[in-house]
Amino acid sequence: MQLATHSRADVLPGVVPSLLLCCVQKLAHKLIKYGPKKVRLAQLSVLHRFALEALLDVLVVKNALNDNVLPYVLTRQTQRLCLEGCSQLRRCLLNTIGHSCPNLRVLDVRGCQQVDNRIVRDVLQNCEHLSALRLEGCTRISDTAFAPALWKPPLAGLLGLEELSIGKCGQVTAEGLLGCVMKGAPLLKVLGLAFCRLMVTDDVAAELLFNFGLESLDLSGCSQITDVPFRARSHSMLRELHVASTQISDAAIESFAPSAPNLEVFNAASVIKLSDRSIVALADSCKFLRTLCICNTQVTDAAFEAIVQCRRLECLDASWCVRATARALEILAGGASAADRLDAKRNTGTDGRSSAPCLRELKLEGLGGVALDFGPDVLLARPDPWKFTAKGGMGGSSPTWMQLRLPADPPSLLLPPPATILSPPLHWRSEKSMQDDWAHSCEMLPPSCADVSAAQAATHIAPSVCLKNLTVLYGRSLEQVLLDGVRNVVDAPVLQAIADNCPLLQQLALSFSAPVLHEGSQGSGQDCDAALGLALRAVGAECRHLSRLSLDSASRPHLALIAPLAPPCFPRLTSLSLCCSKSGGLLDQELELILGDRVGLETLELRNCEGISEGLFSKWCHRESHDEERVVEQLDQALLSSLTFGYGGAPTPSLLDFAATELEAPSARLLRRRQHPRCAAALALRSVSYFSLGGVSALSDRSTDALAELLHDAQTVKVWGCALLTEDALRSFRKGCRYLRSVTIVTRDRTLSWTAATSGVKRHRHRRSSFHNSGSSGTDD
Repeated sequence: MQLATHSRADVLPGVVPSLLLCCVQKLAHKLIKYGPKKVRLAQLSVLHRFALEALLDVLVVKNALNDNVLPYVLTRQTQRLCLEGCSQLRRCLLNTIGHSCPNLRVLDVRGCQQVDNRIVRDVLQNCEHLSALRLEGCTRISDTAFAPALWKPPLAGLLGLEELSIGKCGQVTAEGLLGCVMKGAPLLKVLGLAFCRLMVTDDVAAELLFNFGLESLDLSGCSQITDVPFRARSHSMLRELHVASTQISDAAIESFAPSAPNLEVFNAASVIKLSDRSIVALADSCKFLRTLCICNTQVTDAAFEAIVQCRRLECLDASWCVRATARALEILAGGASAADRLDAKRNTGTDGRSSAPCLRELKLEGLGGVALDFGPDVLLARPDPWKFTAKGGMGGSSPTWMQLRLPADPPSLLLPPPATILSPPLHWRSEKSMQDDWAHSCEMLPPSCADVSAAQAATHIAPSVCLKNLTVLYGRSLEQVLLDGVRNVVDAPVLQAIADNCPLLQQLALSFSAPVLHEGSQGSGQDCDAALGLALRAVGAECRHLSRLSLDSASRPHLALIAPLAPPCFPRLTSLSLCCSKSGGLLDQELELILGDRVGLETLELRNCEGISEGLFSKWCHRESHDEERVVEQLDQALLSSLTFGYGGAPTPSLLDFAATELEAPSARLLRRRQHPRCAAALALRSVSYFSLGGVSALSDRSTDALAELLHDAQTVKVWGCALLTEDALRSFRKGCRYLRSVTIVTRDRTLSWTAATSGVKRHRHRRSSFHNSGSSGTDD
């Protein structure tokens, strides 16, 4: 019985589902499609525990769990109950969880805002074997949920509790946390307090960091904590710490890192005060560090020098570190050639552990900023950039926001002398001429900066070459490579290196720059596109586990990427994000080529789709021929009404009856065709659960109604950049998508949104506020 281990094998690439799991998925499909008409709900309770839990997982993921099925899933043998995001379930059914499932071990009700104190207290009172309780987002929870009722025995479920998540539960106080939870749960090891701003103070954070023996602590979004609690004690047993979106600084990490030598996971995303000092302290003290998240911080290239020293590092997330440059790729790659690194790996061992960490996830999205220009024509600023004073000397220091990169002076607009030969453009110049210009620019710098800049020019390696070397060094273990927003890095050789060296790759996000022709090259732009298409096709053929793909081609023509994305390339693809060229956008035939014969697609994001016509989705639903039949029907009715025998006579009943019978048949055929579209692209949209479409200026309410019919099982829909849409489009999505969780439509002057949790329409005016009450929300069924 391996079903418990592979209960989500449908979303894990490379895992072959068992026969029992296939039967459960087929049962779930029949239950979703037909309900109690073809499935006896009373027979669900006799299924094996693994089968019942797997069936529940499928229904929750599809957002198809309802009040009719849940009572038959709550049995005495149930040990794991995951109801994340099931906000449509009634509270009266959730009240029976504690009494119906006495052997429950894991309860996950994250995002269920209808869960109150009574439900949680009954579970803790009756489920003695409970080990994990996840209540994140249950805003009705307060201290009363963890205190026994009057004249009741202590809560037996707290005694064996090992994991508790109460993030975003604003009614829980510090007294209830320390007095009821921490004292009543002596075995607690994992505690999540994300975005509990009022509850978590410096005193509470100091107690949780050092006194209760916790192994995992989540303090993300707790903006009240400072550096003081991290200096309270000298030893901590924490292995996992999350401090994202807090106000701590380098002093806190420098004090805490030596006291937590067993730290394995550190998440400091969006900590604005974090810099290189914290990374150096973690690398020196935490030798078992496996996961490091420092996205949107103030780290520079010096931090990557320390990151390379973390030999056990597996996951690195340094996205949107705007102070870092392309040299970070060079540091991670080791700065050597591929042959040298391969020889070093042969000498030190097959895994290369002595020379570099074994990275599995590499996330460098937006490295250096959105419009980062790599190359030697960009001067890297020193930590203390110089500036001229009023007296002509150099001194003082610039503000923090200026300590990024100093761009080179713009070229002069004056015409050169007649005898002077014009220099070729930058993208036509050779690498040697660019290095010469770099050396010439170093002569214009102060003496203290000239040596550093000359050293950088001598050791400069193109970012694409660094990325190619990096894939060769870490390719055998890489599972995620996210470089979205990093320009001038991806080319055909890089894609070929990814195809040759990354057999376990599962997620890939890349940004393509404008085609560049170097001096002496004999090819053309079409040759570059052809090479790029062949390399991308090789990635789809060699990386057989690739399930998530994101390609940004806004700066170059996207035509070369369309053919490699068409099936049978990328056979396991479940998520596709494509940003097309701004000139022309995605066309109808290109979208049909991408979606044709595509199976198992769950997420689809399309941007810059100006080329999609207004009647594309209507054609996929076979509505164009139906519109013609409707016009013929109206003409026939007008013609029959004018047929009379004599003055003032009525049309013959036989003709009217014949016309009615003939006009009813197309309507029946219309209904059957709308339920079963025959277009291959339309069939691919049936499995999409997340859909985002942007830039279709021709999209109208009529097209949106056809799109809602195609997205039958969609749960989240986002449509933006469509100025012609009204509230009728929102109503079409609510009517056509039966498992819809949220929908957002951005028009020219307002945003229409609807969520299943609130069940209401929120209007946000872009230009001015309107207090006019129309008397209707526009979404009445």
